[in-house]
Amino acid sequence: MCSIGEDDFGDEGGAHAMVAGSLPAGVVLNTGNCAKCGTSSSELYKLSFRTPECRACFLNYVRHKFRAALGAAKVLPRDAEVLLVLDGSAQSLVLLDMLHFAQTQNTFKRLHCNARVVYVYQTLQEGDPVDVESLQALSQQYEPFQFHVIELGAPPSSLCTIDKYFPTASKEINRLGSKLEKLRSLTARQDYLLQEHKSLIASVAQQLHCSHVFESSISVDLATQLLTMMALGRGGSAALDVDLLDYRMAGGVKLLRPLKDLNEQEVKFYVHAQRLKPLLKSRHRYGEERGETASLQNLTAAFVTNLQQNYASTVSTVFRTGDKIAPKTHPEQASCVRCQSALDSQLSDTLLAIEYSRSVSEAGVALYKNGEYLEGMAKKRLESRDGLCHACHRIQTELDSGI
Repeated sequence: MCSIGEDDFGDEGGAHAMVAGSLPAGVVLNTGNCAKCGTSSSELYKLSFRTPECRACFLNYVRHKFRAALGAAKVLPRDAEVLLVLDGSAQSLVLLDMLHFAQTQNTFKRLHCNARVVYVYQTLQEGDPVDVESLQALSQQYEPFQFHVIELGAPPSSLCTIDKYFPTASKEINRLGSKLEKLRSLTARQDYLLQEHKSLIASVAQQLHCSHVFESSISVDLATQLLTMMALGRGGSAALDVDLLDYRMAGGVKLLRPLKDLNEQEVKFYVHAQRLKPLLKSRHRYGEERGETASLQNLTAAFVTNLQQNYASTVSTVFRTGDKIAPKTHPEQASCVRCQSALDSQLSDTLLAIEYSRSVSEAGVALYKNGEYLEGMAKKRLESRDGLCHACHRIQTELDSGI
């Protein structure tokens, strides 16, 4: 595999290929010469800060980003078992197509891994679901990849291949819906579903004996996720939310984001060049249809999108800043039993101050003059969270309250 530095390929394309041109960024359908190989082409692709290039040169450039992300970090062992998470969006199909292309190359260029695909049906989510026939057609197109299907909330044992899948309404799925009803805010519901989805993917990977999971998040997704996690009180592990490698999965499964350096424009051009047909118009999140201000996640996504329209370097700035954040953990640090992040009760002075303030408020007129006693009470509160981090503890408190 080849490797590249961070400065070679950024969010806006190749920095080394920046030119002062007046051509608009987009697909140019008229005939012209490729600025890279010089061949005449009836369809040129013009990325931001790059000269127009033919389809073959564009595909080589984008696929190089995918291979270089894995090759530079050397995080994927040879002949590793990989589980690709398919959600029907354009970027997930791009990842599937790139991985299939890398698997069909000759021995020298081939990406040596064994891949499987899983699609997670989210029956609680509003909107048009992906039909089984489309998934079956996709599995035939990308043979020999084996496609599996499972429903969010169902036990891992219900995992089956696409040809044997039939939608059901199990007790576990109904139980998940009941838990969501106990959560007062859409912010808590979306966060809880995200953790449930990650936990299910880890269980499926273990069941299929996969050591690595491929996720199709691109730069704008990771920039939004970074700000969202900080707003939700998960800032202690926010660096892992945008990193190529995320080891916070149960059973030692490692999560990889090989499309982290791709932007929306490159995804759209790749879909056009390969004539891919996304199963969904856009990546839809639970509760997104309720509006921008319905939850912190929706508001953050709208904030990043609107800011990116006026300031083109917004995503790149946030995303690259997240790359430079180092997680504040050590090997012996205990982890949250739900999200697998480092327990922040021993890392954050802010949480201690919050619990200290709560202890003072609850004491009221019987306030102790000994500050050390109140600080001890605050520390006991942090230690009595049953192995949960701050964000997961807040969700669990709402679930236990039953309000």
